Amino acid sequence: MGTGSFLLVLVLLLLSGVIAYVGDFLGRRIGKRKLSVLTLRPRYTAILVSILTGILISAVTLTILSLASKDVRTALFGMEELKAQLESLNRKVLERNVQLEHMQKTVEMYEKQVTALSEKEKELSISKASLEEQVKSLSQNVAELEKQRKALQDEIQSLQMELTRLRANLLAVRQGEIVFRDEEEILRVVAQPGMTQEEAESFLLTLIQRATVVAQARGAGQDQEGRGVVFVQEMNFREAVQRLSGATKEHVVRLVAALNTLRGEPVVARFVLDENRKIFAQGEVLLRRKLTLKQGKTSPDLVLAEMLRDLNVLGVEKGVLPQEGKVGVISAVNLSEIRQELEKREGTVVLEAVAEGDIFVAGPMRVFLRLKEEIPEGKTSQSNERRCADDA
Repeated sequence: MGTGSFLLVLVLLLLSGVIAYVGDFLGRRIGKRKLSVLTLRPRYTAILVSILTGILISAVTLTILSLASKDVRTALFGMEELKAQLESLNRKVLERNVQLEHMQKTVEMYEKQVTALSEKEKELSISKASLEEQVKSLSQNVAELEKQRKALQDEIQSLQMELTRLRANLLAVRQGEIVFRDEEEILRVVAQPGMTQEEAESFLLTLIQRATVVAQARGAGQDQEGRGVVFVQEMNFREAVQRLSGATKEHVVRLVAALNTLRGEPVVARFVLDENRKIFAQGEVLLRRKLTLKQGKTSPDLVLAEMLRDLNVLGVEKGVLPQEGKVGVISAVNLSEIRQELEKREGTVVLEAVAEGDIFVAGPMRVFLRLKEEIPEGKTSQSNERRCADDA
């Protein structure tokens, strides 16, 4: 209870006491003096004064409380209005409760929808991540396919150019316009061992100059810029320099055409290096054939042709480098003499091919032929038997 309320109660008590005292005082005076009000007997007049005093106390108390408190005024004079307001508020509360319940159900429904949407969002996020990975993978595949497409286009263009070149080469072959065929040898030399790098470069450049003279004589021409007639790729040139510089053995250096060269075009060539090892020694029997000769039936030319063919095959198998498709060289005089001997003789003889000198990889394989009587079985040396081809 606040200070104001306490004072109000105290004032009401004091005022009620004062009114009660005044009423009692008036009642006793009226009783003593036998006063009468409204023609009432004194006794009833005293009772009337006591009643009026009680009424006055109540009236004064209510008046003071009404003046002092708005709630008291409302309780005394505005109760019906208050009840009406209270009923209206109760109705509104009920309506609000119904609305609240409806809203709660709506909220629950929305919460379920939100939960479902959250789940869908998670699924969509996973799907999005998966799709992004697929898009990334597809982008990489597209980029790879684009590279492959470009590579295929370049290859197709290159093949078309190659086809055009081959058609031109075919036409040139038919018209006799090719001056060097692919892998055709332009020149060949033997390089001595012990070169420095500078000496090897100078040696190879000299070969290119010599090849230029040969190519021009065959009908090759300079490139459009007029830089030269014979060209060697830088990588091939450096590899050749590296092999020659510091080499401890002789090497056969060949300059060959890298592709078909038409008349008037420059030659694209490459260096081919082989170690110039010794294959056959001087006087070594390279090939031996036992022949049964019959005059008038044996063809000396056929016998010699087969012998030369077998010599070429043997030389290639052993590693002698061919020149213009051949490796063996026999003098015309020796061939003529052997041919005459084959025409004269009858019976069984042995035809041998013997190395005139040491034969190396660089070639040529110079041999001479000789006829011998049939060697009794077991007299031929084992070394010669290994080097000779089997009798057909």
